[in-house]
Amino acid sequence: LPSPSLREYTQVIIKEADRLQSLMDRLLIPHRAPKYQPTNIHEVLERVRSLLLAETPKTVLIKRDYDLSLPELIGDREKLIQAVLNIARNAVQAMQSHQTPGSQITFRTRAERQVTLARKRYRVAIKLEITDNGPGIPADIRDRIFYPLVSGSEGGSGLGLTLAQTFITQHHGMIECESIPGKTCFTILLPIETTAIKPASVKQ
Repeated sequence: LPSPSLREYTQVIIKEADRLQSLMDRLLIPHRAPKYQPTNIHEVLERVRSLLLAETPKTVLIKRDYDLSLPELIGDREKLIQAVLNIARNAVQAMQSHQTPGSQITFRTRAERQVTLARKRYRVAIKLEITDNGPGIPADIRDRIFYPLVSGSEGGSGLGLTLAQTFITQHHGMIECESIPGKTCFTILLPIETTAIKPASVKQ
C-alpha cells in the first residue's frame, strides 16, 4: 500500500490538474464569466503552500505570518492561486538553482486601509507580501519582470509574472516588487470590496 504521504501528494496533484484544466478553460473561452465569489486569502495561500511542499519537499521552508482577522474578498480563487503560485514558484526555482542555504519563503498578510488602486480609493485592502531569501532578481531585468517573455531562469517561459500581474489587475489590485541579493519581496494589494469609495460631495 502507498504511504500516507504519497497518497496525500497524489491528491494534491489530482486537485492541481483539475484546477489547471478549469483555469485553462476560462482563459481560452473568453465569453465564460469569471468566477468571482467570496474568497479567503489564507485558503489561497494554503493551497499554494501545499503545492510547493509537494514539489520541493524538505528543501524550502515556507513560513506563514497571517492576520486571521482579515475578511473574505470577492475574487476568482483559481486565478489568485495561480498568481501567488507563479511568484512563489519563481522564488523556489531561483533559490534551488543558486543553492541558497536555509532557503525560505514567507507569506505575510495584513490589512491596509484607505488604499488608492488604479486611481480609485478603497476603504480596506489585503496586503500580501511574498518574501524569499534567494539571490534576488538580476539587475538587468528587474524593471521588466512583468513584461511577457522576460525570464530570469534558463528555460523559463517568461509568462509567469505577466499572468500574475494580469490576474491581480483583474481583481482591481496591484503588484510591486523590491529585490536585492538575499531578499526579494513581492507586495500584492487586493481590495476587499469591489466597489470604490465615491468621492464626498462638495457643498457649495
